Amino acid sequence: MSTFATGATGTIGRHLPSSIAGISLDLSSGQKNFKSLRFSHADDCLHLAGIVGPTEVNKDPDYAYSVNVLGTKFLAEQFLKNSQGKFYYISTSHVYAKSDQAITEESDLQPMNKYSEQKLMAETELLNTFTSSQERLCIIRVFSVLDWDVGAFTLGGGIRKLVNKEPNYKMYNCDDKRDFLTPRSIATTLYEITKYKKLTGIVNLCTGIGTTVGEAAKRMILESGYQVPEDKLESGYSEFPSVVGSNQKLKNALPNLKLEWNPSKYFD
Repeated sequence: MSTFATGATGTIGRHLPSSIAGISLDLSSGQKNFKSLRFSHADDCLHLAGIVGPTEVNKDPDYAYSVNVLGTKFLAEQFLKNSQGKFYYISTSHVYAKSDQAITEESDLQPMNKYSEQKLMAETELLNTFTSSQERLCIIRVFSVLDWDVGAFTLGGGIRKLVNKEPNYKMYNCDDKRDFLTPRSIATTLYEITKYKKLTGIVNLCTGIGTTVGEAAKRMILESGYQVPEDKLESGYSEFPSVVGSNQKLKNALPNLKLEWNPSKYFD
């Protein structure tokens, strides 16, 4: 019995322990190419790979769809043919509707953008695929991912621009409140979830604590020994002023989890 992961070299996946083996697979390659995958009877699959973020999806929505939706569907179908284990799908909090309350797994859904639309489509495909074996599917909705080792198109990439004094760059909507975890802590939690094995259905992965974008940027910059460029931090709110989750379902299952946002120090 083994646990395999797609996206094992990605932002979150590279922090998984070596006991989880990576799957090298072109998710856009079409259904017939998934037939080469061979899972053993009791193997589990942690599906992290995809085209991530609105910016990247909008570059080529059709290609992103082939990866994020069809690739997920074909992977799950091949998994079901071979294994009796559990399938863990990493989704996003962006599938939820706007709310000023703590978001639970039962909260209303209204995807924020093309990326989250595709993630919700993938969730729907999985729920249909696992209709007769729902206990074998766990959809994990990850809230905001933030540390120095994230993509250039993310908030963390913007904070790097502040530290590196990139000309003309400003950070807007700094009053927005988000529920942050680092890629490392997310990977650690995913590993604990796969070991526990009993979680099913929809699960929020978050701290349950809201931090404003401005506060997060200042903390990361100050804790890394840099001066905060106050004139580059613009107050205000986006269309989604608060995206903060409830992690009660996860904590009930794994009460010893340490779900806290503790960013690392920046080394340029």
